[in-house]
Amino acid sequence: MEMQMKHSLILIFSGFLAVGTAAHWVKNAWAEEECSPAAGWNYVCGPVGAEDLVRVPQTPWIVGSGMAENQNPGKLHLINTDKKDWDTLYPTVGARHELDAKTYRACPGPPDAGKFGAHGIAIRDDGNLMSTLLAVNHGREAIEVFRINAADKRPSIDWIGCVPMDETIYVNSVAFLPDGGFVFTKFFDPKAPEGFGSIMQGKPTGGVYEWHPDTGVQSIGGTDLAGANGIEVSKDGKSIYVAAWGTQELVRFSRQNGSVKKDTVKVDFNPDNLRWAPDGMILIAGQTRNPDAPGGFGFKGWKVVKLNPETMELIEVARDPGESPLQNASVAIDIDGTLWIGSFQADRIAYR
Repeated sequence: MEMQMKHSLILIFSGFLAVGTAAHWVKNAWAEEECSPAAGWNYVCGPVGAEDLVRVPQTPWIVGSGMAENQNPGKLHLINTDKKDWDTLYPTVGARHELDAKTYRACPGPPDAGKFGAHGIAIRDDGNLMSTLLAVNHGREAIEVFRINAADKRPSIDWIGCVPMDETIYVNSVAFLPDGGFVFTKFFDPKAPEGFGSIMQGKPTGGVYEWHPDTGVQSIGGTDLAGANGIEVSKDGKSIYVAAWGTQELVRFSRQNGSVKKDTVKVDFNPDNLRWAPDGMILIAGQTRNPDAPGGFGFKGWKVVKLNPETMELIEVARDPGESPLQNASVAIDIDGTLWIGSFQADRIAYR
């Protein structure tokens, strides 16, 4: 496959779109009729390509990712779930960069704001309204580390480090481990001859990796998947849940005594990001295939399901047959009983 075609496939199927805009509160940037409720959902319009969403602990705030596209840098969005408006969290003029060189020894320095693009994100509650945020940055293929302070009226963010990847790893999602490290998914190898195309053929293209300050990045054996996508970790760190996007599967990897046990359940959509729900279940959002699209690789509509982490049983939560103005849904989170939906290719976030 020629590089130009491969690049087009990555944009189409990964759908990682974002645009750079000035940092300001946006509530009515769209005409009222263009952002009015539709297909049973309400919308916060403006955040482009918010592929992943996480809640800032103990607050009404959501952090949403935002991919870069072409020459337009991406960002981290800050969504106010009370006021239903949003702002740019990072990068901004006042953002501080203070490298923790002891913890992130391989980090060469702050990211280039002109090339920044946030994909998968994860957040950890550090107490006292402080938290640590991880963000996959394709601007230099690294996982950036931020500190968020939500004690003030508006959360502030400081960059404190990064974990760079080698050229064979295209990272998708990331999740914290209880011991202070983190795990992440390798979606595919951009240097491989077939690259992204192998995902749609159901061939193994990556898997799960972990990072610790003392050992660096290491692969976890026995976790090969076709398009390893969203990831979450159990509280004890013994179980890792992953979305196999290419084969439409949800996988649980259980680690005990140095071995990895794999449990799998099939779904009828392409599962994307995973998020813990308040009831202890795992929310999974993803896209449904459009059989009428050329090659059957297009998407029309989306689904949200809950996974029981113990039994691997599924419960459908929401679905859209393709009628909503938000398509290519990639994440669902529950904020105090309200379901919020992000998308890798929409210009809005949905909620109800």
